[in-house]
Amino acid sequence: MSKCRYVLFLLIFCFVFLPTFSQVRFRTIVPQHNINKGESFQVQYVIENAPAFSNFSPPAFAGFRVVAGPNVYSGGQSNTRKNLVFTLAATGEGKIKIPGATCFVNGHLLTSNDVFVKVVGINQPDESVYFLKPGDDPYKKIRENLFLKLIVDKQKCLVGEPIVATFKLYSRLQSRSNVIKNPGFYGFSVYDIVEINDNVESEEEINGHSFEVHTLRKLQLYPLEAGSFTIDPMELSNQVEFSMNQRSGKPKQSVTENMYNDTTSTKNDEGSKTYDVNMRTEPVVINVQPLPPKNRSDTFTGAVGIFSINAFVERDSILRNEEDSFIVEINGAGNLQRVTAPVITFPPGIEIFEPSISDTFDKQQVPLSGQRRFKCAFVGNRPGFFTIPPVSFTYFDLKTKSYKTKSTKPITIFISARSKQYERPVIASVLRPTSHNWKWLFIAAGLFVLIAVTLLWAIASRKRKIKEQKEVEESTEPIPSALEILMPARSAMAGSDKVFCDTLDRCIWNYFHVRLHFNGQMIKNELHQVLEAKGIETEKINRLIGIMRQCETGIYTNAMLDFNKTELFDETYRILASIEHSLSKEEKN
Repeated sequence: MSKCRYVLFLLIFCFVFLPTFSQVRFRTIVPQHNINKGESFQVQYVIENAPAFSNFSPPAFAGFRVVAGPNVYSGGQSNTRKNLVFTLAATGEGKIKIPGATCFVNGHLLTSNDVFVKVVGINQPDESVYFLKPGDDPYKKIRENLFLKLIVDKQKCLVGEPIVATFKLYSRLQSRSNVIKNPGFYGFSVYDIVEINDNVESEEEINGHSFEVHTLRKLQLYPLEAGSFTIDPMELSNQVEFSMNQRSGKPKQSVTENMYNDTTSTKNDEGSKTYDVNMRTEPVVINVQPLPPKNRSDTFTGAVGIFSINAFVERDSILRNEEDSFIVEINGAGNLQRVTAPVITFPPGIEIFEPSISDTFDKQQVPLSGQRRFKCAFVGNRPGFFTIPPVSFTYFDLKTKSYKTKSTKPITIFISARSKQYERPVIASVLRPTSHNWKWLFIAAGLFVLIAVTLLWAIASRKRKIKEQKEVEESTEPIPSALEILMPARSAMAGSDKVFCDTLDRCIWNYFHVRLHFNGQMIKNELHQVLEAKGIETEKINRLIGIMRQCETGIYTNAMLDFNKTELFDETYRILASIEHSLSKEEKN
């Protein structure tokens, strides 16, 4: 029995914990060519898919002298790649081991791989590369030893099929390069895997020569429609420095992104000369074929890849006119950005609203992997059991070259009738005593008088509050909820930013006109004071005032607004609902 438990524990550990660990990579990278004694070179410790790490500890670097470092570079989506770079100089010769470094990620100790570098005596096998001898053509040397390439994994694909495009700079020269023009990608959705600031470097051998390779940009492209589309050139400006004196050592290459084409020259070292030269990649044509029309389902909207679908409700039992949410999750790998909200059919008696969309993508994976989530609010206006039919989702599977449809299970919810119980005072009847015992008659009369006086005192002390409650009860129209008042703003989400901001701002003021029963104009400072006096948390008030100011910016200026309408609407509703709860609680007290 104990052996079975042990095996079960190992299986749970493997399926639950090991996938999490495998996502994080911790590597040691060094040059693959021989290092001259005394020559400087870089050691890179790369941590991938880790949003944060701690207690980084490098090795002792025995046999080397630390020239500089660590220099830390961040990159990837949400800065999930960290590159810690040390510049070392070899003090001895031979095959020397550089041990791995250690760090903690999510509380777990990770160790990078050990590497070896071969250090040789000073020699000059390649001095002719960056040493400009009399009669040498510098531009010919530049063409042969500094060039830019665009590499694509395919030039023919289907609509929605990912293409990986990589821009690489190959160099054996001492140079400084600036990206002065990034390419255009008309007809594609674009997701970056590597950007220039990630400082991804490697070495490749071409025609027997070792080149330092800088990955300037690596991205995945998703064709949006059929046709022939061109990936425009990337352009670089370069300042290449040649030595006029023969010397040893490895040339250095630096790359930056400078979209304004700053041509400021660097000061030359004594005995060197700099040449300016521009270069660009060749345009690459991608031929995109349409998806086959055969067996295409009506629920297909352009998703290509491998996906699954899941649906659920936040609560399966609610009150009448109480808001609930129906959530549909599409998980998988492919062109997730083309996944649109599936058709959701609600039974009669349920009012639905436009769904909000949230994404969780891993853009480092090819194809794009992750989840797109649709959250659809709904309200039931009559009680009973209601069944939401299955939701279907169709995608094109690139492996089988066929359309596939996945469906959820039907979901049943219960909507109860809204009920409010009002307690009425119960007055016990006073029975006429059948006995002629006057003693008990006087006691009963005294108790009756005491009860009457107590009731009169309570009624007098709460006369104003009872009057206000009576006015509310006698009102023919109930006070609308925050969601009902905000409905015009929800409808305006389909319009321009200016229209949405104006509508949302008016809805917020309408809510307080209705809820706080004030007439005329009120400024934000006065509203802040009124809400603070009613015990609303200062943080909520400040955030609501901030939303109102953001709306005013969108109404009265032409500034470019950086906000998501759905998120701004949802946040406004949450704040007003919380304020409504606090106001109702205060009134009951």
